[in-house]
Amino acid sequence: MHSDPKDLLQLKERYEQDGVVHVPGLVSTEGINDLLSWVDEISNSSTLGRHYFESTAHGRVKARTEDFAKHHTPMHDFLTQGRVPKLLEALFGEPPVLFKEKINYKHPGAAGYAPHQDAPAYPFGSLHITMLLALDAADASNGCLEFAKAAHQQGVIAVNADGCLPMEQASQLAWTSMPVAAGDAVFFNSYAPHRSGTNRSDRSRRALYVTYNASSEGNLRSDYYDHKKEALAQGRVSLINHFLGEDVS
Repeated sequence: MHSDPKDLLQLKERYEQDGVVHVPGLVSTEGINDLLSWVDEISNSSTLGRHYFESTAHGRVKARTEDFAKHHTPMHDFLTQGRVPKLLEALFGEPPVLFKEKINYKHPGAAGYAPHQDAPAYPFGSLHITMLLALDAADASNGCLEFAKAAHQQGVIAVNADGCLPMEQASQLAWTSMPVAAGDAVFFNSYAPHRSGTNRSDRSRRALYVTYNASSEGNLRSDYYDHKKEALAQGRVSLINHFLGEDVS
């Protein structure tokens, strides 16, 4: 799927126009089962990644795991070989380099994220593309992403004290919900404004969020993670304060 040059060209045209493009069925059911098995291995390990937690009405739950690919060979190979980097090469116009990766679990009751652009949270590199790969179906009830399409063309719009879009700017944007099925992917660049709501359902909304930079900018992964570890207080999930939940250690 999406390997034909014509398909890749259409994909790139939609991405460049909107700053975001939905790719249904990127991963098969069998492939998702493999990914879920790997996610369980990573989530249940104290050594395969860095875990973050949040407080919900259901108690303390895992919110995010990141920086795990280098410790998990099957996941690393999936993210850096085959279909995923081929699609990203079409979007970048050159080969991609893995910048960072995370699993967002968004269990029932888990909080959403305020309107923001990723660029202010990425101090290394000039342009990044993130792949959201849905491990569970997501819609408005369990907090799917919403995008302000085409607003990426403005560059960094504005930031408030939290590094997010000020309310007055966010309210002027036209937001489009992006429901996904398990196995769907959404590619968006670091200037595409997005947000998500609380999971008000009884279903988790697990997803991989994997960010890449263009190979011409070099391998920035260690610089980013070293900086993040130094800059963040314990428990905080990001370099910007867009998470709307209660971080707990």
